[in-house]
Amino acid sequence: MVQDSTTYYVWIGGSCDYGHKERAGGAAVVIEHNGSIISRDVISNMHTTEFRMMLTLMVKVMNELPDGSDILFLTNAAYIQNFDKTPTAKSANPDLISQCIEAKTRHSSVSVKIVPYHKSPLLIETHDMATEAMAKTRKEYHHDIQ
Repeated sequence: MVQDSTTYYVWIGGSCDYGHKERAGGAAVVIEHNGSIISRDVISNMHTTEFRMMLTLMVKVMNELPDGSDILFLTNAAYIQNFDKTPTAKSANPDLISQCIEAKTRHSSVSVKIVPYHKSPLLIETHDMATEAMAKTRKEYHHDIQ
């Protein structure tokens, strides 16, 4: 992929341990701008999914990047393609989608591109970061409730 020097390329991935009753979710980003990695961030929480965490992190990124930016989120999670579609009664995570819609208004352009996971080292990195953060959150949660 040829990158231009003005766009923020935000690699975003998530992880969730659906097999647990009190599942944990995590999301991570690696942000490239003008040919260099400028930032990495990761979030995780209990009783949630990776999709909620990814949308939460998208809002955070859009709120932190300079107004008027061009932002391209790169992921293999097709779910987040609808981050800027007005929620309906059947929408999952309408609260976060509404926050994404609001945050997007600050920028010149914000879009999502689906990329192949195994051909994207930075996407693999985000997944690994999210999985590690999720595991740490789960461990701390179980330590705290004992």
